[in-house]
Amino acid sequence: MFLTYYTVYGQDQWRGGDIREALNRFGQAEVLIEYPGYDAMSRLATRFSVSSCDDREAVLTLSPLTASDFISTGISYKIILPEETKGFFTASSVSEAMQWHSYPTWKHYDTIMHKIAQTWPELCLLDTIGFSVRGRAILALKISDNPAADEQEPAVMLSAAIHGDELAGFIMLMRLAEYLASESSNGGLAATLTSGLEIWINPLANPDGMYRDNDTIIYPVRSNSNGYDLNRNFPDPGVVSQPPLQTETTDMMSFMEKNRFALSVNLHSGAEVVNYPWDRWTRLHADDSWFYDISRRYADTVHIYSDPGYMTLIDDGVTRGSMWYIITGGRQDYITYSLGGREVTIEMDDTKQTPGPDLETLWNWNSRSLLRYIGEALYGVGGTVTDASSGDPLSAKVFITGHDTDSSHIYSDTLTGEFRRYLAPGTYSLTFTCPGYEAFSAEYEIASWNSFVSANVRLEPEEPVIYPDPPVSGLLIYPIPSSGKFMVLPPASVEGDIIVTLTNVSGSVVDTYQTTVQSGIPVPCDYSNMPQGVYIISVRKLPDGPLLRGKVIIYRLISG
Repeated sequence: MFLTYYTVYGQDQWRGGDIREALNRFGQAEVLIEYPGYDAMSRLATRFSVSSCDDREAVLTLSPLTASDFISTGISYKIILPEETKGFFTASSVSEAMQWHSYPTWKHYDTIMHKIAQTWPELCLLDTIGFSVRGRAILALKISDNPAADEQEPAVMLSAAIHGDELAGFIMLMRLAEYLASESSNGGLAATLTSGLEIWINPLANPDGMYRDNDTIIYPVRSNSNGYDLNRNFPDPGVVSQPPLQTETTDMMSFMEKNRFALSVNLHSGAEVVNYPWDRWTRLHADDSWFYDISRRYADTVHIYSDPGYMTLIDDGVTRGSMWYIITGGRQDYITYSLGGREVTIEMDDTKQTPGPDLETLWNWNSRSLLRYIGEALYGVGGTVTDASSGDPLSAKVFITGHDTDSSHIYSDTLTGEFRRYLAPGTYSLTFTCPGYEAFSAEYEIASWNSFVSANVRLEPEEPVIYPDPPVSGLLIYPIPSSGKFMVLPPASVEGDIIVTLTNVSGSVVDTYQTTVQSGIPVPCDYSNMPQGVYIISVRKLPDGPLLRGKVIIYRLISG
């Protein structure tokens, strides 16, 4: 599409009229502004959807929800208007669309996804993630050598078009699904990927934005039907005021929580760069070196096959998101922080609405990198965590002491016990914990970037804790004397909220706190920092229960 620019100044009496007209005609308004600096850009990104940005200028995409707010800022802008069109490189049939040089209608797309699943049923299973505001199905193809089973293999997800007006990834992923399904029987990389992984492909995460009120792509928009940017709509740690979660977001969250993808990618347009976490923090992810390396390999592989100048933004095609500008509510940070996955965002084309004839070029430049990115899921430390007695799978926390921060640990799969931890080369001490089981730690060496270390862990159940019988009245306190660590067991009738108070023999209160007690289970107390001597401990059930007292003797061993 060709773009038309109009300059509008902040004091213009007609300011905002062109933005409102664009909203009425095209469903959204894009405005070009001067880059205001990192901090100001990050503040703007909390209010408006930033679709592209460099150190000179930025493009904001305004929906009916955000346009008035932008107009009120007084920021000078140029409006960007799309060329008048009745359709955008639209295929006339499913067979033409599957030549991958044009865009399908909505019905074509639905047919293509079903056709791929039906043509290769031994490899493909079509599923529905959820539905859009307007009731369109959000589809995903599972591609694996045993698609009907939940196997002990890492799950990988590739998704595109969460912004409905960014079109290239939509075609790339449909074509990738067909390629994996058709090539797997021929051996090679496709067979390796589908036999060792569970690959999920979601070409269109925002169908209402892409197709709006039509069956054909005519003036697609970035947001969903309610005007929300879906890639700013995920829960974000530390953010108090967030936009209401949209149905597309909640359905995607449920789908991702169920499948727990070890590795994922979100395809966009509007720039040409690989972007990795964090988007919302300037500090580094614990596995920043791993994130940078897989992003570097993607871009470097692209450079082998592309024309000069493609995907060279920032660090020759790679950036950590927050170095660009800070955003909140992004999907890649949600997956990486909240779900224990690892996701990057790949911006495939400066032009958001890639012309049909250019799709073949983008495929030739990116297809090898996409396949290689999927292959990253085969490496790292991986295996299963099971009960040592029964062999049943366990959902265990897998973390690295002194390394993991900001929720960078992972969990093994609830159904299969499978886990995969991706790490840069080095030696790491992994600890596996699960409620009711003894913790287990072991060292694993990652010799190189493309290495896999097997780790099948069997956790031993903890020995059951046997408590003494509770007293009929008063408090049972043990051991006496002690170094300051002792247990207090009230009668079985005392449960719920209690107040614990420690006083010295003169009656002065030394310490008091509120806690909760379960019937028959002692309350642990730690007063090992207190001077040796005799103390009185009392327990009162809230709000106005009886006061129970007992004597405590704290002593110190003197080494000689």
